[in-house]
Amino acid sequence: MSQRLPEPPEAGLLNAARFGTQTFRFLEGVQSRFHDGTAIPIPGRAPLVVLTSPELITEALDRREAFTRVPAQDSAAMIAEQGLVQSEGDLWEQQRSVMAPAFGGQQVTAYANTTGNRAHRLADEWADTGEQSTNLHKQMTSMTIRVASEILLGEDIGQARADQFHEWMQIAGEEFEFGLDAVTPEWVPERVSPAFREAADGIRGLSEELIERRRAALADGEDEGSADMLTMLIRAEDNPDVELPTNQIRDEVATFLIAGHETTALSLTYTLSLLSWNPETRERVREEAEAVLGDGPPTHDDVADLEYTKRAYREALRLYPPAWAVFRQANGDVDLGEYTIEDGSAVIMPQWSVHRDEHHFEAPNTFDPDRWARRDPNGVEAYFPFSTGPHACIGRGFALSGATLVLARLVRDFDIDVPEDELDDLRITPTLRPIDGVEATITPVE
Repeated sequence: MSQRLPEPPEAGLLNAARFGTQTFRFLEGVQSRFHDGTAIPIPGRAPLVVLTSPELITEALDRREAFTRVPAQDSAAMIAEQGLVQSEGDLWEQQRSVMAPAFGGQQVTAYANTTGNRAHRLADEWADTGEQSTNLHKQMTSMTIRVASEILLGEDIGQARADQFHEWMQIAGEEFEFGLDAVTPEWVPERVSPAFREAADGIRGLSEELIERRRAALADGEDEGSADMLTMLIRAEDNPDVELPTNQIRDEVATFLIAGHETTALSLTYTLSLLSWNPETRERVREEAEAVLGDGPPTHDDVADLEYTKRAYREALRLYPPAWAVFRQANGDVDLGEYTIEDGSAVIMPQWSVHRDEHHFEAPNTFDPDRWARRDPNGVEAYFPFSTGPHACIGRGFALSGATLVLARLVRDFDIDVPEDELDDLRITPTLRPIDGVEATITPVE
């Protein structure tokens, strides 16, 4: 017989406030106290459910009709309402079918090669400048968004637009930062800042520009064999079996301008920071890169031989998962394991605390890339940086291959040193973001 998840002994509203204002401390406490999870009553809205069991999390993420995505609302809907990372049901299945070829096979190779080229150019720029201080996160953002726009949308947006996009994302981070509004009653209106309205307008405007230029190029017979995501979406408009809602292509472009670069930029920033604080590990990455990479840009062919670098990246994703939790909503009263989850419950499945749980990882707070030589990451239920189930990240192959090449190319030739307290104060939004960037000193290796 099903039972309810246990409730914390403290008042529900107090726990809800802790989640909104001390999010990671609260999640770590829940992780240590509850084997499967907890349900927190919140006045004026459905319970807040935090799942702590990897088995229950896997089951929930496998059941997309029972645990649905949270629809884009308020400020989030001002950027995109029905992108692939937000949609459900028949629309999601149609989107996934149309876009899946843009994220597999030859496109993974193209993404890796383009990323390797971009990292090689950045390394040349750093070498010409010599020792310097820089905002590491901004550098990674500018690089990854230009790669994402070129591979997914068929056009490199250029350095000026990349820098502008970084500023828009900083504003969005402020707007989406977790606070008490995450647990206030649903009838309380959300305030949207003028700066965010301007940033959202900018992202939508850039999306429309890219779409129109791509339409014109295709109409002129250019790039007829292109397999990028935007080309596939435009061609799908002529398919009688595909029905695209109004503004659907714009929503997809806006969504992937963000999703196509943000988590990779963040994960590179966090990995390079961890390597800075673990010089022996950084030296092993450097030695591997020296043995594998040639004089030119790294390519997809190099990825298979960069085994230790891949392990270092996977370990950084464990400690600092850019998508720090998966959010779902219970669609009706749902049986999950031996429990019943109440209709409408906000369900949180936190990579942050599960990845740091000593029941699942030995020495969980230690940066140890070699743990992934001892364990297959694909076989560890407690490790899900790209989520899991039908809605798992479609760009996982892009991120793993591209990030591996960037790390190898940059670490081979540079000491990238980050102060040890630089990640102490991160902004908790739907992703885990630096508040004011990540300052780093770049020094060429003699």
